[in-house]
Amino acid sequence: MTTFWPFPDTALEIARFPHLQPLLEGAGKAMATGTFPPTTMLVGEPFSGREAAAVELAAMLICPQGRLGCQCGACQRVRQGVHPDLQVVSPGVGHQEIRMEDVQDVLAGFRQVPYEGRKRVYVLANTHTPPLNLYAASALLKTLEEPVPHAHWILLAANPLRVLATIVSRAVQLRVPPPPVTSAPITLGTLGKALVEAVPASLGVLATEGAEGEEFLAQARSLLRQALGGDLLALLRLVALAREVPERTALVASLALLEARKARGEEAETLLGFAEGWLLARSFQERLHLPLDVTAVGLLGPLVSQR
Repeated sequence: MTTFWPFPDTALEIARFPHLQPLLEGAGKAMATGTFPPTTMLVGEPFSGREAAAVELAAMLICPQGRLGCQCGACQRVRQGVHPDLQVVSPGVGHQEIRMEDVQDVLAGFRQVPYEGRKRVYVLANTHTPPLNLYAASALLKTLEEPVPHAHWILLAANPLRVLATIVSRAVQLRVPPPPVTSAPITLGTLGKALVEAVPASLGVLATEGAEGEEFLAQARSLLRQALGGDLLALLRLVALAREVPERTALVASLALLEARKARGEEAETLLGFAEGWLLARSFQERLHLPLDVTAVGLLGPLVSQR
C-alpha cells in the first residue's frame, strides 16, 4: 500500500506487530469509558510498532463505532493518511526540523470540531528536540496546556529524556513493547561480542577484494567522519556503500568501535553510540524485513542531526 503518512508502509502494517494487541485493547477500553488521555506519548524505537500503534489509535478515536481493527471507510482513510480529522505534524519538504511553519495549520484549527469523525487526532511524528525545534515546541505546548474534549494528540518518541520536560509533563506515556525475538537482542552489554564475531567475516571478504576492499575501508571511514559531523546525506551514502556486500554492514560498526578506541570523552561515546545503533539497525532490518536505509536513518538520524 502507499499512504500519505511520513513513515514507510511496512512500519504501518498492524498485522506485522501482533504483540501490540494488548496495548490497543487497553486503549480501546479507555476510549469507551471516556478516560483516554488528551495527550498520549507512544514511547518505542522507530519502526518497531509505535507508528502502526499510532495509526490504529487514531483510527479508533475517529471511527464512528470506535472499534479496534474496524475496516469501515473512515478507518481505511485514516490508515491511508487522508482523513480530514487526522493531521500529522512532521518536517516540511526539504527540512530536517519540525518548524513553526509546520505547526501553523494545527494551531489555527485545533479548536474546530471534527468534520465527520468522533474526534480530531493530531500525530507528532517525532517529539524529540531536535528535530522539533524550540519555537514549534513552545507553540505546541500552549495547545497541550489547554486541551479540548474533541481532540487528541499522539506523540511519538524513542527516548522521553530527549523531549522537553514541559511536554513530557503534559502527556501520558504508553510504552510500546518491542517485537519478540528468537535470539538475544543486541545491547551495549553484547556489543563487543557481536563486533568480535562480525569482524573476521568482514575482514575475510575484504581480503579477497584486494584494492577494492581497501577503497571501501577508505570511503567508509570518510563517510563515517562526515556523518558524525552532522551530514545526514553521508549516513545514507554509507548505508548504500555497505549494502553492496552484506558482510560489510558489520564492518561499519567495527570501524566506529576502532575510532572510539582512539577518541576521548564525548567523541568516544558518540562513536560507541553509532556502533550500537548500526548493529541495532541491522537487527531491525532482519527481524522486521525493512530496508537498511530506513532502520539506519530511524536509529542513527537523530544522533547525526544533533551534531
